[in-house]
Amino acid sequence: MSELQTLKCYLSQLPATILKLLDIEPPLNIIPKPVQEVINQYKGIDRISINMIDNFGLFEITYLKPQFIITNSEVMLLLSTKNPYTLGVLHQFMYGGFEVEPKGFHFLKYINNNNKKSCLIARTKDLERYDGGTHSIPKETDMSTWVESAKVINNYDLSWMHYLDFENLHKQQQRLKQRTPEVLIEKLINRTDKWILSNYKQLRSNSLMIILGTHGRSKMSMEYSGKIAQWREASVPICCFIRK
Repeated sequence: MSELQTLKCYLSQLPATILKLLDIEPPLNIIPKPVQEVINQYKGIDRISINMIDNFGLFEITYLKPQFIITNSEVMLLLSTKNPYTLGVLHQFMYGGFEVEPKGFHFLKYINNNNKKSCLIARTKDLERYDGGTHSIPKETDMSTWVESAKVINNYDLSWMHYLDFENLHKQQQRLKQRTPEVLIEKLINRTDKWILSNYKQLRSNSLMIILGTHGRSKMSMEYSGKIAQWREASVPICCFIRK
């Protein structure tokens, strides 16, 4: 982690940042300005693949150390936001803030209206709320999302995959009294890390892979204690960048 460039920014700066990387001029009269350091480093890439992972933030990447992500990430953004949870992150990303379609802006719709193609793979209920009319593929499990991702990552200017198995699996295991949430999160993050490595190998050259982490659907009661519990409580959402 010592060689990883770490920057602080607002979550709401990500839409303009990615638009600039796709060579689309963002509407800065509507949404916050981009993160210039990221644009300087990755200018000229051909496509972007976003992997959004629930229950994955600064705490998880430093404590659990998913091998591919932590070894290959070049830049990590620490995202400042009033709502770090999944729907809050999705909302701020798609609209550049907490308003709904301010002055007509929707991130994916804006990409499509500027002669680029985007694709969103996620659960049906999230697609209905946030896809903005872009090409969307409903998948109800992370495995099916990953399988579908292999078909799209090289065929769109921006592909977005959402991994969120934790909530359903945690509910199942609570009923069966299996595994603590901490063990489940570690297992899922390491599994998803391997899937993202697989996608990276498939990506064509001059692509940018982004790993976006949220605090999950809602606040979870964990069994960490002492300094580790305090460390997790202070965790923030993150955004990691890996160029191929």
